[in-house]
Amino acid sequence: MLRGKNVIITGARTGIGLACLELFAQNGCNCWAVVHRQDEKFLSVCQQLSNNFNIWIEPVFIDLGSPEEVQTKMKEILKEKKTIDVLVNAAGIVSPSRLFSMTPIDDIRRVMEVNFFSAIEMSQLVIRSMMRQKKGNIINIASISAYGEDTSQMEYAASKAALICATKKLGRELGPFGIRVNAVAPGLTETKMLDEFNEEKLQQMVSVLGLQRVGNPKEIAQTVLFLASENSSFITGETIKADGGGIDFRKMFS
Repeated sequence: MLRGKNVIITGARTGIGLACLELFAQNGCNCWAVVHRQDEKFLSVCQQLSNNFNIWIEPVFIDLGSPEEVQTKMKEILKEKKTIDVLVNAAGIVSPSRLFSMTPIDDIRRVMEVNFFSAIEMSQLVIRSMMRQKKGNIINIASISAYGEDTSQMEYAASKAALICATKKLGRELGPFGIRVNAVAPGLTETKMLDEFNEEKLQQMVSVLGLQRVGNPKEIAQTVLFLASENSSFITGETIKADGGGIDFRKMFS
């Protein structure tokens, strides 16, 4: 679907980011796989994907909570003078589950830095290249929590809401340059973030979802692939909910 395209994917080591890496590789994309630390298992996955699909994958190690490191490493990518066709901002963190009144402000800043500011900074750096090409695609991984429809911590929900707002604004601003900007808002998905919930709480949440099941990272990646492809060529500034039908409030309060 995207053979020969070059894609940057953040948070590519696990969860939705890894699912995107695998799916984009299967569809013939070369990838810069941005992760926060070296991992031999991940490097082996990259090599296997490269061999299986005859593409290149370049692991890039960036602490997305450090603006200086984001700038430095992104400049190294840009110096390669390769076309950057797609940016997938999939990296995200969540602080330990606790009340807002008990959350250190530094934890809130860290969540905002990784979930929102790093995505904005990555986007600002790549659009200069995309504007010269007069084409490009940015896909942000938001969350259903941005709509206040789950029990996520305030800072996580706020970071994702900010990302959705930025997606709308940038979609309009960058459209004249041939750059599309969209987002995907997953609901409950099989990632390490589900570890925050005990089994009883998780089952309670699943029971009030439309499809009554948790999503799979591969299902979210399929939506990202759609937005990155020409199959969505007339879509920009939008956020697609991939949440299994959302919460059925009738069941919740019955």
